[in-house]
Amino acid sequence: MNAACLRAEIDLTAIEHNIRVLRAFAPPDCKLCPAVKADAYGHGIRLVLPALLRAGADMLGVAAIREAQELRELAYDGPILLFGTELNAWRGSQRHDAAGWLVEHDVRVTVTTAADLNDLAAAAHTVGRPARLHFKLDSGMSRMGVHEQPLLELIQTAARKDGLAIEGLYTHFATADDDKPFARQQLDRFTAFVQRVRAAGLAVPILHAANSAAIIDVPGSHFDMIRPGISLYGYHTGPDMVNRPDLRPALRLVTQLTLVKEIPAGSRVGYGGTFQTKQESLVGLVPIGYADGYNRHLSNRAQMRLAGQLVPVIGRISMDQTIIDLTALRRDGVPVSPGDPVVIIDNDRDAPNSVESLAQMLGTIPYEITTLLGNRIERVAAPPPAHGS
Repeated sequence: MNAACLRAEIDLTAIEHNIRVLRAFAPPDCKLCPAVKADAYGHGIRLVLPALLRAGADMLGVAAIREAQELRELAYDGPILLFGTELNAWRGSQRHDAAGWLVEHDVRVTVTTAADLNDLAAAAHTVGRPARLHFKLDSGMSRMGVHEQPLLELIQTAARKDGLAIEGLYTHFATADDDKPFARQQLDRFTAFVQRVRAAGLAVPILHAANSAAIIDVPGSHFDMIRPGISLYGYHTGPDMVNRPDLRPALRLVTQLTLVKEIPAGSRVGYGGTFQTKQESLVGLVPIGYADGYNRHLSNRAQMRLAGQLVPVIGRISMDQTIIDLTALRRDGVPVSPGDPVVIIDNDRDAPNSVESLAQMLGTIPYEITTLLGNRIERVAAPPPAHGS
């Protein structure tokens, strides 16, 4: 039982629809590697995984070894790509054990150092299966990845070592959703490096570069595999996208009122008394707070939906509770009582309490809204639409 009554209803048909939309931008034979890091961007990997597989995912991308472990625990036996350089965080026996687990469970590793190659080659010898490697070019983001000359040398070293299988070469765009000229510079730099690799006689079966924004807005970036992230879940990456296809938001966050009460005019509401009623008011309590990822900066700004009408959040959002003003509902003759359903986050993109609207209000991005949703929120499959709706 979920004592907090918080449910993120995930529309799996929307995710499958979004994959079809994204695939239409890429060549028919292009592989699909959904990014499922951060618990499928907060949507719940246990829930989302079957939909991704139904939609034909060829590989799944994760940021941490623990995320790869969870996929294997969920009985997913397909290819996994570890984006991060987490292996470099370990030393001694921990590093040895981590390399062994990755090879044993057929996780593709993004390698960045000769030490990576040595440890993975040793693990391959012990396990009796090859370590499959991907190499990442830092084409301008200055985050993960390696620059051209040391990366070429790393790939050449890998090609000479027994037990290592070179599978992929990739890069990541920093500005595909806004600064298109810089994204094209990155694409040109990656393409030029691919030519250097081939000129050196090195074969790399899978080239990949396109994240969500690039899939949609950077032609020529698709190569052999695309790596959609936030767009899988129905959200556009930014307001400056040239193309805005029919992506369908997958998440709807709902709960029930836990308390309804009248308070007199002049009452101060919430911590710090940042809201004061001007009239006798009817308020309701919603069991969500900043511990659940409902940002405190939404205090006195956000709205929720109850009985089909928008109602304002008043007072400061606290750790576990948020107060909403129900006075207008009472004035309109709409009865309210504890247990009534409340839509905290709407899957209607144009609603003022949608993921994208909340992100705009906070001056952030949809990624942050969904990935910060806490583990007190139960992820469930959205109920099918009512007949005829």
